[in-house]
Amino acid sequence: MSDRRVVVLTVPEDAWTEDRNGDRLLAILVINGTFHHLEAIRVVEDDDGIQKTASEDLAETFDAMFQIGGEGPFDTVTMRGAEYVLVVTPFQ
Repeated sequence: MSDRRVVVLTVPEDAWTEDRNGDRLLAILVINGTFHHLEAIRVVEDDDGIQKTASEDLAETFDAMFQIGGEGPFDTVTMRGAEYVLVVTPFQ
């Protein structure tokens, strides 16, 4: 990748803390000295091939991502044998 606007990060597997039985993983990301919550929300496809959260408890958070410009399906990362959508939110 030669575009200088792209910054490639790899979060090590052991940096993630499991929450909600593996349906959500948590880490902290520091960008230019600013702390951010880094969440990985486990997703699955329903019978119609539509991406949704594996846990109904996280559906509201996932749906809110579409309100700020998401036009699904989101790109995913594979961790611990499952597919996750990453969410970055600055600390308040």
